[in-house]
Amino acid sequence: MKRNIAMEPSSIKQKLHHYIDVADEKKLQAIYTILEDEIEGEYFYTQDEIRMFYERRQKHLNGEGKTYTVEETLNLVRQNRKSNGL
Repeated sequence: MKRNIAMEPSSIKQKLHHYIDVADEKKLQAIYTILEDEIEGEYFYTQDEIRMFYERRQKHLNGEGKTYTVEETLNLVRQNRKSNGL
């Protein structure tokens, strides 16, 4: 099996599109089963994640948590996307 870890996302997408176009029904079903939750868009938070959200909220209400303005948040997202090549 040949792997290229440094592949560009666009190359990965192109290869996957091609593979899906030529894959037989059994392989398509297997791929769909693996990705079904993400494709359908449903996500359920774990109890640990919910607990973390409440802890962060409480810190915010107590003035202990770090908060960001809308502009700071947008800048952080833009920087993150840029550093990830998006």
